[in-house]
Amino acid sequence: MNWKHTAMTLTLVAGLAAGMTSCKSQEKKDAEAKAKIEAAAPGVTVVVKDGVATLSGEMADEAAKTAAEEAAKKVEGVKSVVNQTTVAPPPAPAPAPVVVNPDDSLTSAATAAIQEYPGVTVTVKDGVVTLNGEIKKADLPKLMQKVNEIKPKKVENKMTVK
Repeated sequence: MNWKHTAMTLTLVAGLAAGMTSCKSQEKKDAEAKAKIEAAAPGVTVVVKDGVATLSGEMADEAAKTAAEEAAKKVEGVKSVVNQTTVAPPPAPAPAPVVVNPDDSLTSAATAAIQEYPGVTVTVKDGVVTLNGEIKKADLPKLMQKVNEIKPKKVENKMTVK
């Protein structure tokens, strides 16, 4: 009986040791697969568990996303790939440059804009249009629109509204 008990215990211990060895070898395979994927697809975050590779992170474009997934599928020990990477949005277009007309053209255009409004004077210096004098409240929005349309750097309104 003692011999049977000892043999059974040894068999159980050997089975557990073999099971633990296979777990560790899977962990080792997963670590090796992770290193290979990271080398093949730099910049991608990789997690490998039980042969399933999960990719995450932001890719420059759809082609880079697909290439990372294909590279991961080719790695030995990878059974499947879960691609959770995202594609970066395109950069915003650069704002259009601000166009400021030269003082000469601003002066002639501003002088033409105020002709309908007696009592209003205009001066232009370094792209800044300065309005002086008196104007009716109802006329102010129309004049301001006309002056802004000539593309000055700035409009200084020093008029008195009556």
